[in-house]
Amino acid sequence: MEKLDFKRYTFIIGNFGSGKTEIAINLALRHASLGSSMLIDMDIINPYFKSSSKERILRDAGVEVVKPDFANTTMDVPTLPPEIYSPFDRKPDHAVFDVGGDPVGAAVLGLLKDHVMEAREECEFLFVINPMRPMQENKEAIKGLLREMMDKASLEVDRIVINGNLAYETEMEHVVHSEKIGREVSFDLGIPIKCICMREELSDEYKGDLPVLPIHIFMRPAWLDERP
Repeated sequence: MEKLDFKRYTFIIGNFGSGKTEIAINLALRHASLGSSMLIDMDIINPYFKSSSKERILRDAGVEVVKPDFANTTMDVPTLPPEIYSPFDRKPDHAVFDVGGDPVGAAVLGLLKDHVMEAREECEFLFVINPMRPMQENKEAIKGLLREMMDKASLEVDRIVINGNLAYETEMEHVVHSEKIGREVSFDLGIPIKCICMREELSDEYKGDLPVLPIHIFMRPAWLDERP
């Protein structure tokens, strides 16, 4: 199985329900075990499921968390706060950008374009898909979301991350189904697959040939799993 490596600057992009924030947290923690790691919360849409909400866990593990003022608002952002640019100046071993996959998130990402172009060889844009969620159930819906994101941000997605899941209810059949759709999207758009994500407990069951990024669930609120 191919070794899973990441560039210095990783942009995790995905629509609501894709699981991109969970991936961003796991990736930042993974990097912290290997060297200096930063997580930059650029998602300005969802105030409840944000990577910076796990700041204590991240900081305790050695991850530097950057959460600009706009990270707690839903307002349009005409300019970016200066702290957003700090990873490009300081050059940590790894920096993970958690970016919303909607038009506003794409617009925010587009504002970083000049810095990205200067460091393009060290940047990788990963679009997270979760075919188990609404608006992402089939390849045509996913392709539409991905194209819209690229158009709005004026940047190309480098690779696709398959993250088919239903949180703790995820079974291997969901992973396999999502992999099939992810491969179809990859083939149709000519965008390679970076990896497939699944809960840590499921990773040993996977029999496919894609690189696996095991996921520990941090963002699932306990009350969602409470029984009446």
